[in-house]
Amino acid sequence: MKLGWWLWLIIGVVVGSLLSSAILLTAFRSPGGGAGYVALVPLSGTISYSESPLAIFSGEALTPDKARELFEKVESDPYAKAVVLVINSPGGSAAASEEIYQMVKKLAGERVVVAYIAEYGASGGYYIALPADRIIASPHALTGSVGAVSLVINFAELMDKLGIKAETFKSGRLKDVGSAWRPMTPEERKLMQDMVDSIAEIFERRVRESRGDKIKDWEGVLTARPFLGAEAVEIGLVDETGSLEDAVKEARELAGLPEYAPTRWIKPRKPSLLDLLFGGGESGSMKLSYEVLMMWPLPTIISPEDIIRARPGIYCAQTP
Repeated sequence: MKLGWWLWLIIGVVVGSLLSSAILLTAFRSPGGGAGYVALVPLSGTISYSESPLAIFSGEALTPDKARELFEKVESDPYAKAVVLVINSPGGSAAASEEIYQMVKKLAGERVVVAYIAEYGASGGYYIALPADRIIASPHALTGSVGAVSLVINFAELMDKLGIKAETFKSGRLKDVGSAWRPMTPEERKLMQDMVDSIAEIFERRVRESRGDKIKDWEGVLTARPFLGAEAVEIGLVDETGSLEDAVKEARELAGLPEYAPTRWIKPRKPSLLDLLFGGGESGSMKLSYEVLMMWPLPTIISPEDIIRARPGIYCAQTP
């Protein structure tokens, strides 16, 4: 009995689908029978827990949620045999940096991980690179800056000159520590310095855990200054200088992949306009507000609170 044309059509579709699947699978297979590719994971921006809806104007943020989304994509793909973290961050929140550090540490326990520092990999940006098997930096990259900083701007004298007074009602004497509206007391200065020192001690501990036997000048490292790529190699903060291609080559070799193993960029989901207005992005912290509805002309100051009372963090000053 002859098969109907429609049955031949169904068979053709099935065979075509199977062939397409086979092509996709072999796209990441080496002729020697191995399989795998190098995943390129971009970690860019100031490290923080939330990304303002106005980040589209103020610059990119690297949140733990965004990092988690990228790492989960890698971990769910058995063909991602090696990972290159493409880092471009001057640092940021100490707590957020620690969370991303733990994610990288977990990933490095499962896959080969090479960190590549493109332009900035300083302070928190360096912190998150520490668990990698190798750290490679561009010769012109700024890295290191192993320390913490907190900035408090005080307007007390200016307010006196303008005849402005601020009344604060609080439950304890240190509830408004770091207030911009009155002089800071010696007790508050000590408290703020102790907080910064505690964060710096944790940072130092992480460096010692990951690169203790490679650091040649601890005194220089703990000045918290940034280093250019070649200087960072000399002092032991990074393993070598090179390009992204060099980092990919290193990842292939460490993972036992052939030299022609492909690469694939791992990209986060792009937020929609509704995400920017109402939330639903990776952090779910974006909310509809006057910031979004009344943003013309374009804002130059996103959050005055961040300037008046900056939280302790691990930052490296950026140059234009």
